[in-house]
Amino acid sequence: MGLDPFWRIATNVRRAAVIIIPMDLSSHGVVALVRNTNGKLLLLEDAREQMKGLWAPPHGRCEREDFTEEAGVIREVKEETGLEVTPIKKVHTQPADTKVKTVSFWLVDCTSTDVTLDEESSACGWFAVEEALGMSLYPGTRLFFEMVRDGKITID
Repeated sequence: MGLDPFWRIATNVRRAAVIIIPMDLSSHGVVALVRNTNGKLLLLEDAREQMKGLWAPPHGRCEREDFTEEAGVIREVKEETGLEVTPIKKVHTQPADTKVKTVSFWLVDCTSTDVTLDEESSACGWFAVEEALGMSLYPGTRLFFEMVRDGKITID
């Protein structure tokens, strides 16, 4: 049926109805790869005590109202940056290094680069992958960027 693998289908044969039941995404996180017109990626410096000073793209845990990963991506980017994005494609999923079990990296389209930070971030900037690898990154972000640099993942 082409549904996201996080969905399951239950069929009631008596009434010949198909019910789509969302799977619980609360143990899954999403990362948004937001690029500017120069192809550089948006990174946020974490202001929270546990991860203070580490940089990562906009990211977060999927919440109960997020029936799809795409909904989680849109919500997280809006909350953390004020930007409106459209998820284009999922480029990679890996074990997470924070509160969730897994995390997916999503390439997104964005029409504006005017970032408004929330209280979770202390700074932001636009960086090429090589520049980002010289920064203090979340461990999972570093792993992802190393795979991009090494040609194991493409974000085009």
